[in-house]
Amino acid sequence: MAPTGVASLPPFFLGTRGGSWAAWMPPAVAGLEGTCVVLPCRFEYPEELRPAAVHGLWYFGSPYPKSYPPVVARSRPAAVHESFAGRAELLGDPGLRDCSLRLWRLSPELAGKYYFRGDLGGYNQYSFSEHTTLEVLARPVLEVPPEVVAGAEVELRCRVPDNCPELPPLLGWEGAEGLEGAAGGEVREDAGGARNLLGLLRFRPRREDGGRRLGCSVAFANTSLAFEASVALDVQYEPQVVGLWGPSEVVEGARVELGCEAEGRPLPLLSWFRGAAVLREEPAAPALRLLLPRVAPAHAGAYSCVAENRHGRHNHPSWDPGVRPPPRRALGLLCPFWGHPISPIFPPPDNPDPPVVLPESRCTAGGGEGVRCVCSAAAVPEAAVLFELPSRNLTVAEGHRDFAAAPRGGPGTGGGPGGVVTGILTLRGALEPRLAVLCAARNAHGTTARQLRFHHPGQHRGLVWAKVGPVGAVVAFAIVIALVCYLSQSRRGTCPWGGEHAHLRSRPFKVTPFWGNAHLGTCPWGCTC
Repeated sequence: MAPTGVASLPPFFLGTRGGSWAAWMPPAVAGLEGTCVVLPCRFEYPEELRPAAVHGLWYFGSPYPKSYPPVVARSRPAAVHESFAGRAELLGDPGLRDCSLRLWRLSPELAGKYYFRGDLGGYNQYSFSEHTTLEVLARPVLEVPPEVVAGAEVELRCRVPDNCPELPPLLGWEGAEGLEGAAGGEVREDAGGARNLLGLLRFRPRREDGGRRLGCSVAFANTSLAFEASVALDVQYEPQVVGLWGPSEVVEGARVELGCEAEGRPLPLLSWFRGAAVLREEPAAPALRLLLPRVAPAHAGAYSCVAENRHGRHNHPSWDPGVRPPPRRALGLLCPFWGHPISPIFPPPDNPDPPVVLPESRCTAGGGEGVRCVCSAAAVPEAAVLFELPSRNLTVAEGHRDFAAAPRGGPGTGGGPGGVVTGILTLRGALEPRLAVLCAARNAHGTTARQLRFHHPGQHRGLVWAKVGPVGAVVAFAIVIALVCYLSQSRRGTCPWGGEHAHLRSRPFKVTPFWGNAHLGTCPWGCTC
């Protein structure tokens, strides 16, 4: 137990004798819950009073007796408020002008303002307006700088009240293992009579220390009392562009999307630049996309993504693929005389283009095998084909049990170059009346999709023969004979209708691509191109 009397008071409490009524005490004192505190106090009264005996008492919450505040402690044996019975003691000797108060087994309800009243006998009683505010803490106070920056030394402080001479605190740090340059220390503070033990932890944080939990622990010898306060480190650091993506080559007229990702604390301002011009920016963004709906030669240039926050700036190496003119289109020719489409004419391999779904793509119904759908696509580079059934929310691609890939150069491929790919879908069982099947083809330069038409060969044949009848059959047979004759004469270089028609064997024709402009050429007689 600490010694009592004037000798235990800080020097600035001793004052000088004489003068008017006055008191000195710390404006605020703190203690951890379950421990104790001593409130140092000294008072003065007019020297001319010369009392035979001096007594005193402490009030809680108010200095005025008429408001009946709870009595905390008295110098003479008498009743006190039940909240303070056995937990408060007027530690000082009022006869020596020492009014120090001790409180123990602190609990939250004891927090508040404490006032001292001197009693010199008779009417010489005085309630001092000076008071001490007691704060009861559940844990020590951990002080962290408002900003912890990677690479810059930082100091954490753990403030522990040390106002109970009987229970000196023992302080330690938790979670500090592995911190770069970690060093600890202790400092004792005395602010106006309120004492604190200050634990210090200095270190140099790294980016990977973000989220690390550091704790300050407090214990007291020969007791089970233990307290801890902790904090998760929020380590700030300069931004870094960690990803940049976009096509390796750009074709004029194409839709291009660029993107970049960045890290930083706080989240950086992300900006897209073309040269020195800002195209788009967004604050506090982890990623930013830039869309060029239709690339033109004016869009050529170096594009760069820049990340910036208050700790620094990072510029990723620029992206500059150049803009190439659009490729030549594939031409599709149809000669009904032979009854099947001619293979598309492709641009050279160095002119890639989105896929083209070929005209022979269709669904054929009938037979015991259900419906057979063919999807043929031409593209450079080669496309991947698949079927989509929107009504069933189903996509069928290579690897599905109902999907088969036709060999290149086989039926349905058009006999074209390696840029033609054909997929076959077999639909079994009953089909819904409004079933729609889409043929989709995609490569690195785009996706093309077309709904397939349904072909019913058996049904059409029945309708034809029902309408034509026996006479139509004879006419059809005669036409076949005539065609055979024509073919045999053509191989010998003659025309079945005579020499005067030989000039009709070849004539100018107009070739129209599937989607482009017309071109002039020649076509065998009897062919529509």
